Amino acid sequence: MRINLKHIIVLLLLAFNSIAYSQWYQQQSGTNYALKSVYFTDINSGYTCGYNTVLKTTNAGVNWVKTILQGNHQSVTFTDINTGYITGDSGKIFITTNSGANWIAQSSGTVSNLTSVNFVNSQTGIVTGYEKTLLKTTNGGASWFSISNIIWFVDFLSSKIVDENNYYATGTDSYIIRTTNGGANWIPYTHGEVNPLFTVDFINSSTGFATGCCGMFMVTTNSGVNWSDNNYLSLGFTFHSLKFINNSTGFCAGSNGMMYRTTSSGVYWDSTVTGTDQTLYSLQMLNNSTGWAVGGYGTILKTTNGGGPGFPIGIEQVSEVIPQNYSLHQNYPNPFNPTTKIKFDIKAEGRSEKAKIELSVFNILGKQVAELVNAGLAPGTFEVEFDARNLPSGVYYYRLTDGDFEETRKMVLLK
Repeated sequence: MRINLKHIIVLLLLAFNSIAYSQWYQQQSGTNYALKSVYFTDINSGYTCGYNTVLKTTNAGVNWVKTILQGNHQSVTFTDINTGYITGDSGKIFITTNSGANWIAQSSGTVSNLTSVNFVNSQTGIVTGYEKTLLKTTNGGASWFSISNIIWFVDFLSSKIVDENNYYATGTDSYIIRTTNGGANWIPYTHGEVNPLFTVDFINSSTGFATGCCGMFMVTTNSGVNWSDNNYLSLGFTFHSLKFINNSTGFCAGSNGMMYRTTSSGVYWDSTVTGTDQTLYSLQMLNNSTGWAVGGYGTILKTTNGGGPGFPIGIEQVSEVIPQNYSLHQNYPNPFNPTTKIKFDIKAEGRSEKAKIELSVFNILGKQVAELVNAGLAPGTFEVEFDARNLPSGVYYYRLTDGDFEETRKMVLLK
């Protein structure tokens, strides 16, 4: 096949656009099984696990070596470069003391499915599981004992150890429980919703976050005594992993390849492009730049620039091809009831910063009734949904502005 200069230019532009926007890169896992947990002990050495599978890399994920380990493994963690733990179905707990060369089964004292394992130091760790299972070790996993003195029924799905005494666990029915004495007693908290909470993390002793099914997102600023209510990061999508790097920067990963990021201690979030629609079950960021996420069908993703450019939640990038001009498209459908989608193009102008884009809706009298976009966006084609269910029928105008550029179009709401 003849490839001319035009073909080469097009291929280079597509490659550039992919690099510019999708900043999570696929790594070859060698498996089609879903990967449920990922943990790196340093920039090069990492582990991930799934059904009958443990994968290890010693070169930052360039290659992954598979070890067959029977079980449906859900969680992996390490306390140093040599010592690690895996938990999974039917009460299985495995330990390695030689960097994953061998995994030795331990006695857990339960046959319940185990969902997470976390350590506060080399000796003290806890395991969560179904049927209100909570296990603890104080001797590096040589033995495990139950710390579940809970009378209500709940499946526990994740845990967070803040220090030797303060632990948190999340579960079904929006339960978050906490202990201030190392598990001797637990204090429950629930909104009473059926939604399970899959993950919890704290940025300090007081401020923490939990999320799970349907994008439910809860915040505490008083060490879990109270949690915020009726807050959803993304309606209809589930987050399976939530990790903060420091007091300000954190990431959420979940269904449909969603990856949200905050640099404001959870106050504001944006969305990064992952390039996959597979569910992401686990993520780990070693620092602000480098991290991995794993998920369905053997998916392993890596970023080396913190996920790249982000997009405000609710704004979807629909094309990575850089437009030649600014443009505001006619909304569709039009007329509409009660929602419609508005697409717009942002061209590149050699700027070093993102374009400051404003997209607003006005009624026939010129009064602003909605602000759909007010954010810095990189060049590309974007789409946002306008929900007018609280507005009366009539003619409305929507206007896109960026510095010297301005364009306005008309739409009709019919109820």
